[in-house]
Amino acid sequence: MFYINLKIKNKKLKIAIKQYILFSYIIILIFPLMTVSLHSENINLDKKIEINSNIKTYNIKTFLKHVKEYSKDLKLAKQELRIAKIYRKEALSTALPKIQLVLDYNRNLKENFLYIDFPDPKTGEIANQKFKINYKNSYGIQGVISQPLFSFKVGTALKAAKQYKKLTDFVYKATYNEIIKVSKKVFYQALLLEKIWNVSQNSQLNAYENYLQMKKKYKFGQTSQFQLLQSKSYWQSSLPRTSQAKRNYELALNGLKILAGLNTNQNINLSGNFHSIPTIPQMSGLETILDRRPDYNALQLETEMRKTNIKNKKADLLPNLDLNLIYNFSSMSDKMVFEKINNSFIVNLKLSVPIFVGGYKRAQVQKAIIEMESSKIKLEKERDKVSSEIKDIFLRLKEAQIRIKSSKQTLITAKKAFNIAKITVENGLATQLDLKDARLMFDQAQLNSFAAVYDYLSAYFDWEKATCSIKNK
Repeated sequence: MFYINLKIKNKKLKIAIKQYILFSYIIILIFPLMTVSLHSENINLDKKIEINSNIKTYNIKTFLKHVKEYSKDLKLAKQELRIAKIYRKEALSTALPKIQLVLDYNRNLKENFLYIDFPDPKTGEIANQKFKINYKNSYGIQGVISQPLFSFKVGTALKAAKQYKKLTDFVYKATYNEIIKVSKKVFYQALLLEKIWNVSQNSQLNAYENYLQMKKKYKFGQTSQFQLLQSKSYWQSSLPRTSQAKRNYELALNGLKILAGLNTNQNINLSGNFHSIPTIPQMSGLETILDRRPDYNALQLETEMRKTNIKNKKADLLPNLDLNLIYNFSSMSDKMVFEKINNSFIVNLKLSVPIFVGGYKRAQVQKAIIEMESSKIKLEKERDKVSSEIKDIFLRLKEAQIRIKSSKQTLITAKKAFNIAKITVENGLATQLDLKDARLMFDQAQLNSFAAVYDYLSAYFDWEKATCSIKNK
């Protein structure tokens, strides 16, 4: 370097000049690298911003709105409503007239003759003679209008179609309530697993920081190797727990996406908390609840449909009267023209009376009666089930409410104990085992608090579905 040859008597000044020149060289060499590094960081930051912009956040309201619009289960339920409308059209068609037109053409490839014994007009003697009886082309048109005049099956079919339409409406409402209930549970379950993952992360970070502190103290002889290994062991043991908590959260998130009809590759965040909960609802009367429940109403309607089916099967044993208007047109010719034309109009009344069909139809009536009686038993069972379900959910709500109050007090105590244990260990007045126990108690208290709130919300969502008090908006 050129400054080595400078003749400066003041040694301190000479050293200062050398350091300044050396620092300048370092700046000149490092500055381009810093520029490249900053440029790279800017690119990575832009990528992170772009990725974060693709992440969509859902709260419970926006999530349920997406479920209502894109849930595949709801779409399937709506298809059943469309089928019910078609069934009504099918039933109505049995009462309407039917019109049929038949066009017929025959090409005769060989002539046919009629042989008869007939007197010869010239001689008067009886001789065998033949007459041509067909033509090369024959044409036929038949039009039939058929109208049922009297049939018990027409009335029962229309009634059954109307009942089926109401039944599918109730089934759709029951499906809707079930999907909304499950969606709420899945959302808060994923939120709970996210909280558990956060607790695991905080516990792991705290264990790592404690390990670094023990490592520093051990370096200066302020703690033993045993305590250092304890802190390291506790930190390393927290790693698989955090990994498992993350996996559970991601699995729940995938299930949530499938339920809502979201792309499983789409990145989403959940927005929500466990700070506030709805109040315990008032117990309603059983009859009021049953009147509102679509699944119970569907079973009642099923019983009515079974009764209608009995009438329908009995109708097979009763006579039917149909009116038919028939028009016939025929033509024969050796050319491709209409010749030798015949027209006929026929009015036909057809009375069908079943007399004996081997006992099959009577067996169908007996089968329909048994099915109706089975539906009545199912309805009684459902009534008992709903009554038991309401009481069970109400007890779960009360139990979860007590746990929430208890877990809040436990969390305050556990947090205070952990903070004291942390300070005590830092001052060498407690062991790593004491700190680990305090941290586990604090973590468990947090998880118990979240779990109690989730159990309450889960029971509340069951209550909404059981009492049919889910809001459609």
